[in-house]
Amino acid sequence: MTPKYWPAAALNCVMLTCALTPSSWAVAESDTTAPQTSSATELDHVIVKGEKGPEQDITAHAHAVGITQKIDAATLERNISTDLSDALRYEPGVTVSGNNRGSIGSINIRGLDGDRVKLLVDGLEMPDSYTPQSASYLNSGRASLDLDAVGEMQIVKGGDISAGSGAMSGVVQFRTKRPDDFLAPQGNDTYASLKGSYRSDANQFSQTATLANRSGRLESMLLYTHRSGDEQENYYGDGDGQALGPSRRAVDPGEDTTHNWLGKLIWHHDNQNQWGLTAEHFKTESDYDLYSETTADRPQQQDDEIKRKRLSLFHLNTQRNVMYDRLRWQLDYQQAETNSFTDNPSTQNLYNRGYEQKDYQLKADLTKQLGDHQLSYGGQYIHRTYENLSRQTSEGVTTTSRFSPKAKGDYYGLYLQDHWQVTNSLSLLPAIRYDHYKIDPETDQHITNSWDSNEDDRVTAQLGLNWIINDITSAYARYGTGFRAPTLENSFYYYENAGSFGGFNFGYVIRPNPDLKPEKSTFAEAGLRFEGRLGSAELAIYDNHYKDFIQKQFSLGATAQYPTGTFTTVNLNKVNIHGVELKGELDLAEALNQSNLSGLTLSGALAYAKGEYDDYEDSEGNRTRNVPLDSIAPMQASAALAYDADHWGSALHITWTDAKDAGDISDLNDTGLNEVLARPSYTLVDLTGYVDVMDHLRLSAGVYNLLDKRYWQWDDVRGLTANQNLDRYTQSGRNYGVSARYTF
Repeated sequence: MTPKYWPAAALNCVMLTCALTPSSWAVAESDTTAPQTSSATELDHVIVKGEKGPEQDITAHAHAVGITQKIDAATLERNISTDLSDALRYEPGVTVSGNNRGSIGSINIRGLDGDRVKLLVDGLEMPDSYTPQSASYLNSGRASLDLDAVGEMQIVKGGDISAGSGAMSGVVQFRTKRPDDFLAPQGNDTYASLKGSYRSDANQFSQTATLANRSGRLESMLLYTHRSGDEQENYYGDGDGQALGPSRRAVDPGEDTTHNWLGKLIWHHDNQNQWGLTAEHFKTESDYDLYSETTADRPQQQDDEIKRKRLSLFHLNTQRNVMYDRLRWQLDYQQAETNSFTDNPSTQNLYNRGYEQKDYQLKADLTKQLGDHQLSYGGQYIHRTYENLSRQTSEGVTTTSRFSPKAKGDYYGLYLQDHWQVTNSLSLLPAIRYDHYKIDPETDQHITNSWDSNEDDRVTAQLGLNWIINDITSAYARYGTGFRAPTLENSFYYYENAGSFGGFNFGYVIRPNPDLKPEKSTFAEAGLRFEGRLGSAELAIYDNHYKDFIQKQFSLGATAQYPTGTFTTVNLNKVNIHGVELKGELDLAEALNQSNLSGLTLSGALAYAKGEYDDYEDSEGNRTRNVPLDSIAPMQASAALAYDADHWGSALHITWTDAKDAGDISDLNDTGLNEVLARPSYTLVDLTGYVDVMDHLRLSAGVYNLLDKRYWQWDDVRGLTANQNLDRYTQSGRNYGVSARYTF
């Protein structure tokens, strides 16, 4: 074994210890001093998730089979998480691409990211992404929410038809905080807290104020977070000063500011009815000098503003009748808006580019127990409006245009799933869903071309199986189909540049493709679970296949009118991703039979994936096969030694990431770019801790990248060109964070 694999081998030993010693767990379970419970009931709780809180989708993933990870607010606070990359830092198989402006990146699960990962906030779908190829300064980033408002994150890995379109590789469901997260279980109560934190990697200060109250049957909550800081530093910090151009090594300097308001009212009408109202307003602003984008004396200036606001009403009814045992419906309005302002001194041009999406959602989820069958069924309808506009001012004259036509979208879906308890040890989980979508473009003075609507429907299905093998061991398997509807940008992005400079014609055009097909998937997964007094472990093996994979910016060749090329979005023939994941946790106090070590745990995880695709078939039937899929992250393993007492705790995290070799990077034109982009392996060490210094005051602190390693995240590097300085895409060196929360 070569030295570079030693860290992974050590972590694998941790995992194997946790996962492959069921006999030792069985001995522990036979201890007569242990409380005796029904093993079937205990394992059923592990495998099949029960009902969720009143503000969550109670049926999506209610009977999921597969690896599911939950990250609660306490974990986010202990790790001083300020963005998604912090929150998912220790979850192998899940990565977050960086975006220095606005700190909103894209989540990658099992090799797919962007709109192929479903994002939900309290059951409401997050907006589509909109990142036009010819307008790199407009990035609508989907995850527009603040982590201090999140009560729990749930990551479901793999396809899941219960979530509908877009859940190709996984689902991330955010449950925002609610009054009962802070209040006593019963009776009138009031809670108030102030929290402040600092992260050195972005010189960011954050403040959060929370107020919650219960008076009789009415619960209320108001939460506000303010963040202000500088650019997210890389390994070189500000070492390049004001160096200009692509060779710049440091990140571009800038400032970021975020405001987030969250308010909730929950009325307990009686023991069987709850009504809830949620209002949320998120706004982040950034102001950057783009030194790396120019070689002129003065840099371009880039101001971005991302806003999202929503108003949600829900009703929960648990009065059993012939139709349901539990009904939850919700009505949501959401508006997401991105505005980008660019000042280019070298050309004396001003640009104002904007994108807006409005969503109106009605959703209902019902459950009903019929003998050995627990049925879940429901439906969803979403109406969307899309609008984008680009304004360019040159020498006092302003011209307007669009990157895509104004459009309306209608989406609806119906589903039925069953948890069938066949025997005490065997349960089947069949599910079926029907979805229909339509995006209807409109013509106006900016885009006069008339294109047909993009419309289609799909029936998807899934069959899952859970089998309790013995007291501590269970197995699961699932097979199903999924799909993803094309977005507005996929189907109707249009841009034409017929300009010339110095007598040279560099014209090009990006054409819409209203005939774009939805992506289709089939997924298969099998796994083992172990659960006992000594700890728990999970092993999963999966194989996913995708057809009609949507590929942007595909070249159709050059013409005399467009010598630079004609581009569009196409469906690739097929994509395949397969992999393995392993995770586990060991209770060291139980394992060593040392009660004085209570609260000491050892955990670990490993994720490996490999993917390839067939290139688009040209008019002569030529196709390049088995091309590496660049969205696949390198193999990653992690381990943590943690201690959690009543009033203090600490954790040592070690994360190892394998190298990204040139052979695993696509290079269809044999340019050698894959050799340039290949990145080495790295090992990170983090140390975090917290202490309650008094009854109402908690302090948390963390040191990240403790060994000051220089490293790159693959998601930030893929897609770069040879003339870009890869040093600028390094991650932060050694940095730290501190926070304090005072509860009144």
